[in-house]
Amino acid sequence: MKNLLLSIGLIIALSSCDVVYVEEVIVDDREFFTGRYDVEEYSETLNQTTSYNLRVLKEGNSRSNVVFLDNFYGVGIEVFAEVYGGGLRIPRQIVNDYRIQGVGHIDRGDLVMTYSVEDLRSVSGFTDFCNTIAYRR
Repeated sequence: MKNLLLSIGLIIALSSCDVVYVEEVIVDDREFFTGRYDVEEYSETLNQTTSYNLRVLKEGNSRSNVVFLDNFYGVGIEVFAEVYGGGLRIPRQIVNDYRIQGVGHIDRGDLVMTYSVEDLRSVSGFTDFCNTIAYRR
């Protein structure tokens, strides 16, 4: 009788357990940055505004935090940047005789960046300090 009651109790206890599957959702922060933009770039150095198009692409590796900024500075170069949450960091790099570095973030869907571009071909060592708003298309 004890065994029967113990068996019934065990069956009731096991049947009352729910199996819960937890599916981890991986958020790729780069998705907030990728796309096409219309850029308004203000040069603090030259005191002028320039307009051009920019495209932000993800690196193929899904575990990467790297994006590529195509047509950066409006001169047809591609630079890489690292995404951290809603922030963007353009590490110091040299692309086609331009030394570039800066930061950015997403603000209401638009990309806001501050960076410097040093023209290494220039004898005087010209450095352009820019503030940019890239409006998502």
